[in-house]
Amino acid sequence: MKPSGRAPFFDVDPLSLYRPDLSARLQALGAPTYRRQQVYEHLMRHPSLPLEACTTLPAAMRAQLGPLMERRPRIEQRLDDTGRTTRLLLAMPDGIAVESVIMRYPDRTTLCVSTQAGCPVGCTFCATGAIGFTRNLRTDEIIDQVRLAAALLEQEGRRVTNVVFMGMGEPFLNRESVFGALRLLRDPRGLRVRARGLSVSTVGIPAGIIELAQREPQVNLALSLHAPNDELRERLLPINRKYPLAAVLQATDTHFAMTHRKLLVEYVLLGGVNDEPALARQLSQLLRDRVAAVNLISWNATGGPFRAPSARAVAAFRAELQRQHIDVALRASMGHSIQAACGQLVGRRARGRG
Repeated sequence: MKPSGRAPFFDVDPLSLYRPDLSARLQALGAPTYRRQQVYEHLMRHPSLPLEACTTLPAAMRAQLGPLMERRPRIEQRLDDTGRTTRLLLAMPDGIAVESVIMRYPDRTTLCVSTQAGCPVGCTFCATGAIGFTRNLRTDEIIDQVRLAAALLEQEGRRVTNVVFMGMGEPFLNRESVFGALRLLRDPRGLRVRARGLSVSTVGIPAGIIELAQREPQVNLALSLHAPNDELRERLLPINRKYPLAAVLQATDTHFAMTHRKLLVEYVLLGGVNDEPALARQLSQLLRDRVAAVNLISWNATGGPFRAPSARAVAAFRAELQRQHIDVALRASMGHSIQAACGQLVGRRARGRG
């Protein structure tokens, strides 16, 4: 049975979902429910203004809430690349750092957000996986990445129109925070991002894939595949030992049956590793009877034993998929010069920059 669509927004106090401490303080002060709504709407719709500027709140109430607002991330470093890409290094109050990336297009502005500090998955070609895992991010820490980006974009007359959960971390290993963030992002009272402007990328956590179909059927699903068989995929993504391809693809099939949403398959091409035409033919066999599109991504240098594919290898791999009638595109690299491209986020200040 196909899900009925988005969950109702008004069965939950959005402020308690975003910042339960603020909601609890207002409740302790005896504030009526509409005050929580005023605080929430101000924080979401006016991200560049401090809470002290919310003059619809009594001054005494703003003074009570002010100290709590000090517990928020700050931008520690900003790097810009040709005016299209901005890499933000964000320092959390407990000292950890995460990154988000703004990507500007003529018709939209996309923000790539992190869901964990580091990553426990350990993909062998990814810089984030190499630094290990520190902790999950809370819902407010994910949303604050959007708020900080939105505040910067206001100065350009832009707004965040799309959000992709493709930064540091595996979203479906932090499901409670991620689903809370998805709900807040598409709330028409707040950040107002269309559900179809939201995408969640996973290495293939079956339970998370199915939960996405159940809870957020209009949100896009992206699968970080990178290999068309278990032997090669286990070398590149050790988590494939726990969740082999058959289990992952069964979950994506269930997702499609419930949502009728096309699956986006991400495939990072590694020179001499997974870029042979024979592997393109294997990939086409996997996807032939599935509604899917392939995004090819040339590996972005992060150190280690890998190298980028040659232009000839990329063209041959793409051409083979096209011969097999697979919907395929080559993702244009953005942010490479500021280490903000796919697989390059490490949550550290770039040396000699910014």
